[in-house]
Amino acid sequence: MTMHTRFRPLALAMSSALLLGFSTLAAAQEAPRGPAAAPAVTPRAQAVLDRMTNYLRSLQAFSISADSSRDEVLAEGYKLQHNEHSELTVQRPNKLRAELQGDLRTRTIVYDGEKLSMYSPDDAAYVRVATVSNLADLIGSLLDAGVEMPMIDVLYQGAVGNLTQNVSGGAVVGESVIDGVACDHLAFRQSNVDWQLWVQKGEQALPRKIVITTRFEVGDPQYQVTMHWNLKPKVSDATFKFTAPANASEVSLMAGDTSK
Repeated sequence: MTMHTRFRPLALAMSSALLLGFSTLAAAQEAPRGPAAAPAVTPRAQAVLDRMTNYLRSLQAFSISADSSRDEVLAEGYKLQHNEHSELTVQRPNKLRAELQGDLRTRTIVYDGEKLSMYSPDDAAYVRVATVSNLADLIGSLLDAGVEMPMIDVLYQGAVGNLTQNVSGGAVVGESVIDGVACDHLAFRQSNVDWQLWVQKGEQALPRKIVITTRFEVGDPQYQVTMHWNLKPKVSDATFKFTAPANASEVSLMAGDTSK
């Protein structure tokens, strides 16, 4: 999992990387081989990740209702928690709508297969740009540009992602129940981040909860999100159509300014 921003959930640009070690030759004489070093991610944990990824990629339409929190550590040492609620609806291959309402920001993001619209009611402003024609390319472009969108990394994982790059260790650490759903509880470590993932047991291997802890920073700030899935969302053309409010002004997306 590679973090592009401090609290970004799940992995962004990833490729598989299991580290296998073997004994080497010594003093021009082959020493007896010892046992192979343990992989960075245990086979059991990798199997859960593979099951989750395969199931996410099989979904043609879904919606997620998510509640998340992120810590902010102030210069004075106080640690604040900011809360957000997000609604995400996806219809493959090229439709998406995301609604975010939280302590720090409120946003609407709509993708109709041709144009991406982003609206900020706090600023009474929106931007609308022509973009790529499929979700996988769109998500990659947004990540490269640093655009924040609710659960974008879950979408990336369901499209082209892989969670094991830059992971130095990962294992299934137990079982847990999230909102009444039995889950496998996984834990992973990277150079400056620890992250935990709860994946639903059974055929519907959905990610149910994510916790990311940023290490080596004052207060060990965390991001966490709990996801509630609907695999049969009611969608129509109107779901993925953006109509600007009468009081909103269209603004140009300046080069390099994708943080809005």
